[in-house]
Amino acid sequence: MYAGYRQLNSDEVSVLKAQGCWAEDWMHIYVSENFIPYNIVRVNFYGVVRLGCLSGSIALPGGLSISSGIYDTTLFNVSVGDGSLITNVHGYIANYDIGSRTYIADVGKIYMEGVSSFGNGTRINVLNETGGREVAMYEGMSAQTAYFSAMYRYRPRLVSRLAAMADRRASAVASDRGQIGSGVRIENVGMIRNVRIGDNAVVQGCLRLFDGTVASTQNAPVLMGSGIVCSDFIVESGSTVSDGATVTRCYIGQGVVLSKGFSCSDSLFFANSHCENGEAVSVFAGPFTVSHHKSTLLIGSMFSFMNAGSSTNFSNHLYKLGPVHQGIFGRGVKCGSGAYMMLPVRVAPFTTVLGHHYGRIDTAGMPFSYILESSGSSYLVPAANIKSSGLFRDIRKWPERDRRGTADRIDNIVYDAFSPYTASAMLAGKDSLVRMLAEERFSGVPSTYGGCSISATSLTSGAGRYDTALKFYVGMKMAVRLRGKRLLSDEALRAALRPESAVGEGAWVDVAGLIAPKAEIDNLIEEIEREEFSDIDVIEKRLGAIASNYELYEWKWVYDHIQAVYAVSPEKMTRKRLLDILRQWQAAADSLYSGLEKDALKEFGEDVMTGFGLDGSSVEDIHADFRNVRGEFDADAQVEAVRAARSLAADLVRDVKSTL
Repeated sequence: MYAGYRQLNSDEVSVLKAQGCWAEDWMHIYVSENFIPYNIVRVNFYGVVRLGCLSGSIALPGGLSISSGIYDTTLFNVSVGDGSLITNVHGYIANYDIGSRTYIADVGKIYMEGVSSFGNGTRINVLNETGGREVAMYEGMSAQTAYFSAMYRYRPRLVSRLAAMADRRASAVASDRGQIGSGVRIENVGMIRNVRIGDNAVVQGCLRLFDGTVASTQNAPVLMGSGIVCSDFIVESGSTVSDGATVTRCYIGQGVVLSKGFSCSDSLFFANSHCENGEAVSVFAGPFTVSHHKSTLLIGSMFSFMNAGSSTNFSNHLYKLGPVHQGIFGRGVKCGSGAYMMLPVRVAPFTTVLGHHYGRIDTAGMPFSYILESSGSSYLVPAANIKSSGLFRDIRKWPERDRRGTADRIDNIVYDAFSPYTASAMLAGKDSLVRMLAEERFSGVPSTYGGCSISATSLTSGAGRYDTALKFYVGMKMAVRLRGKRLLSDEALRAALRPESAVGEGAWVDVAGLIAPKAEIDNLIEEIEREEFSDIDVIEKRLGAIASNYELYEWKWVYDHIQAVYAVSPEKMTRKRLLDILRQWQAAADSLYSGLEKDALKEFGEDVMTGFGLDGSSVEDIHADFRNVRGEFDADAQVEAVRAARSLAADLVRDVKSTL
């Protein structure tokens, strides 16, 4: 007997038979105490079947409400929860536990075959199609732990420990019974085999789902939509896979959208990535990786906060030893329409790539730049993106477009564009540009960096833009730190500046969206290697703690670099010197924000009015048409945001000065 269930009595068997039901053995049908047999019609029972109280009704889209029950279905070794509705199963449901108030209609087959781990433990060959950077995926995997598995191959003990933990997780969930949670809606589906489906999922119009997990939750449901084919997959909460997408050996993190025929294999997609129409193969798509176009191929590469223009394409195969070449793209990289790069390459954070590039490019030390192509050659314009209104827009939009539920977020994300990670690169980049300028003036030989040519004017302007950005970043953090504090003496000022934590000095890294001190990441890795814990959840909690302390650690780095940026030791800071720093910071802020506004103004110039006022007869008609479509420059949302940020900077300066 099963707790809470009883066998059918003779009257109930008679009712079921009268309603066209048949059982291999009526003694193997178990029901809840308040079981009602009248809404079970034309059902065949095989093996052991458990039925809850199938009373009430299921509300469907469009306002329709249908009584709960089981109709025109074959069940084999199945349990069905209270208030569910199952109708028109053309094949059968086998070896599944179905939750309460779940709706299943017009499906082919839903069954378990053998023992499955539901996608957990599956190896994903990212970056290198032939293997070597395999990630063993599991439900609840963060971008950070996946990054460790893929990118730390020079620490084999770490990699083997993580793989072993993932395998234990897979073994723990392995079962010969599938699960469909409560409040699920499954309709017009061809075949579901060895798939575990969480609460409130909508599985609608899918062709095939094989060997996977749909980790839907009540607060963040998953949509598995029309025409999709998925095998060996995990889809986390709040995500959508729809409109003919094809998914093979992929991990799909929280708030991800894959749709409109997008095809992907051996890839990882983390929080809020959004890919349509194109293709991804062996891609590590960190948070906010975006690709919308049919002709775009992402292959053999790692991204985050990335936007791929139409026809973006990479070559990872030189027709010698196979598709083994990788691309490392820092956060915030954009590829313009038709962009092409021959791998291997490494592109610095917040770089815009335009044109075709066939050389070995490595611009890791020059963030916020442009990589351009002219006459078959690659050119670098350092720091050109620092005053880009597009970058300012991106920085504002990413947090606003977080589709994850407010609770139980898996990936650790730091959104800041200016951070110890990028500021360190800007410091090094500035020094490199100054050095190259001196060498070029001495030798007369044009400068190159990472496979790209750099003009002399770009050397000068790039160094200047980096200097402005560094003064803006460090000065802003100082002003925020000091705001509202009583600074009645130089010693009070120095005390206010001193960091509370010793963590944060030295190098910083970007671990797939988490910006953190390298020393903290190394400490965690060493603990894993020493087997100080064996549960992946402990690693995820440690990563979460590092993320939550970001601002604390960041201030330590900023404090240590005040002298490098402003030529004064914080331990010798005076209120008079602070006033000078505030003046320099406000000048840097004004330069930055005026540059952003000037860049935005280009979108309102005569050149972009081409095609407006189509059948008009005057310049006024063109301007009126443009104005009524695009609005006024002064009323543009991005322009207003830039001006608001500039005003806040001025307010911040006044507030700090008032405390002196």
